[in-house]
Amino acid sequence: MELDYDVVGVQGLNAEAVALLRPRVNVSAKGEVPVTLQIFRIRIPCSGLVSAEIPMALRLNVSAPPGTRYNDTTLILRRNKICLKGVEAPPSNDSIRLEAGPLMNGTGAFYIAAICACALILVIGSVTSALYIRNSKARVQESQKTLPCCSYSAAGTGGLTGSSVLVRVDHRPGSANSGSYATIADLEPLYARPCGSRASYYAASHVTNVSQTTDPCDKARAMAIPRSALYCRSLVQEGTFGRVYKGTLNVAGRDQEVIIKTVTEVASAYQASLLVVEGSQLAGLVHGNIASLVAACLDSPCPLLAYSSSSNELNLKTYLTDGVHHPVTRDLVNVSVQVARAGAFLHGRGLLHRDIAARNCLIEPSNLRVRLADAALARDLFPQDYHCLGDNENRPIRWMAVESLQHNQYSTATDVWSFGVFLWELVTMGGQPYVEVDPFEMMACLRDGYRLVQPRPCPDELFAVMAVCWLGIARDRPTMPQLLAYLQEFHDALGGFI
Repeated sequence: MELDYDVVGVQGLNAEAVALLRPRVNVSAKGEVPVTLQIFRIRIPCSGLVSAEIPMALRLNVSAPPGTRYNDTTLILRRNKICLKGVEAPPSNDSIRLEAGPLMNGTGAFYIAAICACALILVIGSVTSALYIRNSKARVQESQKTLPCCSYSAAGTGGLTGSSVLVRVDHRPGSANSGSYATIADLEPLYARPCGSRASYYAASHVTNVSQTTDPCDKARAMAIPRSALYCRSLVQEGTFGRVYKGTLNVAGRDQEVIIKTVTEVASAYQASLLVVEGSQLAGLVHGNIASLVAACLDSPCPLLAYSSSSNELNLKTYLTDGVHHPVTRDLVNVSVQVARAGAFLHGRGLLHRDIAARNCLIEPSNLRVRLADAALARDLFPQDYHCLGDNENRPIRWMAVESLQHNQYSTATDVWSFGVFLWELVTMGGQPYVEVDPFEMMACLRDGYRLVQPRPCPDELFAVMAVCWLGIARDRPTMPQLLAYLQEFHDALGGFI
């Protein structure tokens, strides 16, 4: 085998280019992979002229000889290089000093650990794929034996682990439905029947290329209030740099119960501005199932955003996972109806949410009133739900539609996909979707037709809703108003069994 490597340089701002000097490598550009352990070193010195944080990428290309059965392998290692003005080189660290050794000659190029890593990745991938297929088949067969056709069991009963073993959907044209996964045709008789005043629901279609016409920060500025009008009473949630308080808002001498989102002094200016941008997403909207911004204090490095609330309102994900509350299936369907109503309201006004999930909803346990909120601070408060795929952008990978992962496309249909994962969260009492899948493999997993399997306490009718939300072709998915109509009818039908 031969090794070819590239050091990908800085791309972007001129300041970043000035901050770095040319990389220094004590290994030739090409050579044969050694059969014994050897070490090479790459130094990326700073110029000391400016301060900058530069994303770096080291690409290692391991090429197989032509005509062999081995595949070429590429390893990409990404790191951020920090350079400080006035500091030309980082402090020395004797514990990690690398000697040049024999790799200065033209034939030495790399060490055998790279090949071992490649082989290990291939072996793990093969074994994992085999386990996915075997476990999925076993799980589907077991659920077909144990689940009745219409199971209206309580979704909060014990024994649910939240496991999301996958099932593969045969999405080839002309293929027969396997019976374990629904298609849009399964819901068509339910949401397409005439319903009088609901007729407008069925005329709705998916909207793409939705654009933000105004600066979201302008909405927050329009709601600006003095700092003295907000009082943070008790801490509810805390992350690395974000905090959520219960508090009061004093307007015209009257106190109003609010939830207050803010950042701490350790937050960067970017994190503070991101709070304002995301917190303004639903500002100005008036709807019973939407938690919109009511006031903002922007006259300090730590902005405060206030949302109307009740004294006992909880984050929905916290409500589902605390082990205290045990809603039955009809209660969970009621929750889904309210979130679908909020989604239909947004889509009807040409707005996308882009992050529909339990963590971005609020619930009153006493009456199960639910409101869809924005995603401000969600990345900090629920870091396990967001992942960065090497592009310095944390995204809710496990809630995203396949076209969003592949092409960064967003539409009302991608919100519908996220809503399907949200339904799965409800039934599993806050379970983590696709927990067995590495975030870097999510796009390939969805593209190859794998989806979440039906949870054990989930009625077939409710899982059919999830299934059509995850159809690979965006236009084949139902609209949010159609989902609202079906879920409302399903909720009413469940009431007939009580």
